[in-house]
Amino acid sequence: MMRCIALTGISNHVINDLKNRLLRTVEIRSPHNFAGVLHISVGDSVFLSSTSQNDITAGTTGLIARLQRRDISIHRVVQSNDFFHEEREAMMARVQLVAECSGRVQRIIQSELGSAMVVDVEERPVYAAQ
Repeated sequence: MMRCIALTGISNHVINDLKNRLLRTVEIRSPHNFAGVLHISVGDSVFLSSTSQNDITAGTTGLIARLQRRDISIHRVVQSNDFFHEEREAMMARVQLVAECSGRVQRIIQSELGSAMVVDVEERPVYAAQ
């Protein structure tokens, strides 16, 4: 069993690409996943699931992947006309992941608003019977 940061609500398309052993860069913009990305380093394992954060429970299945690269950036948007001027900034992360195996959540360690979701995950080899 291993402890991982969970990235939730990831599209099935992305998860399937990772399962097919394709190196994949994923753009993270959602606040709950962004908080998780801030707590992982290159070489760490992460648990990815298409299930939303609120619906993750013991038994939820997903993919365990290893972080190859992480980049944090800020996007600035400026809109203006004769009547107003608006500036917005948004932070986002790009994470490059490589699939390792399937996993199943054994228990949720931490799941608080504004912090990383941490779970204990049982590794399941890809060839294991479902």
